[in-house]
Amino acid sequence: RIYPTESKNNRLSIMKFGFCRRGIIFGVMGFVLAGFASSLEVNYKASIQGINDHLVKRAIEESLLTFKLEKRPLASVEQLRRRVKKEIPRIEKILESRGYYDGTAAVDMDEGRDPIRVVFKISPGEPYRFNRIELTFFNNDDASLLEIIPRWHKKGRVVATQVFAEEQRVLDLIRQRGYPFPILAKRTVEVDRENHRVDMVLIFDPGVLAVYGAVEAIGLESLSMKYIQRQIPWKSGDKYDLDQLSDFENKLLSTGLFGTARVEPLPPPAGSNSIPIKISLNERALRTIRLGVGYSDIGPSGKMIWEHRNLFGNGERLETAVSYSPIELNWNALLERPGFLRANQSLLFDIDVSRETPDAYDADKLTVSGMVKRDIHQHIMVAAGLRYKYSRVEQFLSLEEYSHIIFPVMLEFDYRNDSLNPVEGGQAFLLSSFYEDMNGSDSFFKTVFEGRLYKMFWKAPRLSGAFRLRLGSINGTAVEHIPSDERFYAGGGGSIRGYEYQSVGPQLGDTPLGGAQLLEFSTELRLQPGRKLGYAIFLDGGSVYNDWTVDANRTLHYGAGVGLRWFTGIGPFRADVAYPLNPADGQVERVQFYISLGQAF
Repeated sequence: RIYPTESKNNRLSIMKFGFCRRGIIFGVMGFVLAGFASSLEVNYKASIQGINDHLVKRAIEESLLTFKLEKRPLASVEQLRRRVKKEIPRIEKILESRGYYDGTAAVDMDEGRDPIRVVFKISPGEPYRFNRIELTFFNNDDASLLEIIPRWHKKGRVVATQVFAEEQRVLDLIRQRGYPFPILAKRTVEVDRENHRVDMVLIFDPGVLAVYGAVEAIGLESLSMKYIQRQIPWKSGDKYDLDQLSDFENKLLSTGLFGTARVEPLPPPAGSNSIPIKISLNERALRTIRLGVGYSDIGPSGKMIWEHRNLFGNGERLETAVSYSPIELNWNALLERPGFLRANQSLLFDIDVSRETPDAYDADKLTVSGMVKRDIHQHIMVAAGLRYKYSRVEQFLSLEEYSHIIFPVMLEFDYRNDSLNPVEGGQAFLLSSFYEDMNGSDSFFKTVFEGRLYKMFWKAPRLSGAFRLRLGSINGTAVEHIPSDERFYAGGGGSIRGYEYQSVGPQLGDTPLGGAQLLEFSTELRLQPGRKLGYAIFLDGGSVYNDWTVDANRTLHYGAGVGLRWFTGIGPFRADVAYPLNPADGQVERVQFYISLGQAF
């Protein structure tokens, strides 16, 4: 339009009004068309009939678009017909993969109902089973390969996923026998439809029988290559072993130096069986500060730890910690040098200074030790060394000074599935030490054993059990000649919950005396119905004795309680309340509370 007599501003106003009017018209038309289109939407409801195998039924529902897109209406009935027609071949493939080779499927649509009913009618037939399963290898002269046999039972169901899993298992077993690059060369399947049986032959090509070659490490920044070389558990020319690579990878990750670590073989040069090994690493930050707090019957406690994981460039770990509670002030420093003389061995130096003031005694202690630790297996560790301990111990206003040379020997077996929140596996710990008093007092042996067992009962919800047994014995001298701080005591958060700290065992008045023998046990039932919150009920028991033969019939003390667990990225946060079932008359506080990070054991 042209407005020759209007001003510029007036023309703009009229044009704006024109656009606004058109917008309103288009908006109304769009609303009408949308409503019309909505009235043409095709809704449907799908179901399956004719099959009682719940796993197969679930696999079909999770695979078909008809079920995945059920809540999205279609534009026409014809579009729905095309979709369900394409599902029939998919259903029959799923049936075959689950062993139903004669299975058929059809679809029935009731278009007179709203929403439309779509029914997949399935006739699975009789499932097929294995009649003969055979493994063959190109290198038939290798006896270690001929030892590999099929894992499943004869006449087992023919399920594709289980076949693939078995193929992968055999490939891994071949790798463990020194062949890094095996392949499945051929899979032959013969189907006997009359007898519903299947014969299968799996033919594997192991490839080259390899030895270890050169090692290359990628991603090192602050660490030296010498550190990696000291940790390698094999020598160049040794026979290749897949388990060694896996164990080495786990060992690198367990050092805390790396965020990721991958150890993998590379193809050998032409005409050679020497396999290069590539180690891909991603270093973590070298320094860490950790803080911890807790609360128990002795009151609040706290701990601060500073750690450096590469002090001199070869993976040396320095950890120093300060801890405080109402009965103890402690400072500790630990230096660990990995790869000492051999790849699976470490040298440790430790200094510990503490002031302890429990009800039983007051003690000032200085301990200096050197230990050699060796990992003889992925789950087994042994250690031995030399330790010096100086202590000033006061009990009943009598002050004694001790100067001991100690020879400790330690064994640990750990196959827990998780160090922070285990639900499967176990752990056993044994420490035996000989104490030689440099001041001429009696020498003695002190031995402590602790075993822990974890068992998963149900996976949904997660219901598991945890069991602990602790035994201790001091031999070689009378109990009155054993320093008060080395005797055994029981009661408290890390011992028998529900009892005051060190209150179980021989006492003189209100003062615990400690003993030469110890028995403790705990059992917990742990429930984790969700990702964050969990619950526990527990029963603890035990006692302290001076002589098993004389005191064995004394009553054990028991404590029971309930706990709440809040699961975090750094471990479960634990809050327990416990009650003593048969306390001594002198125990005033009958309900005890414990708060800390981590499970009780």
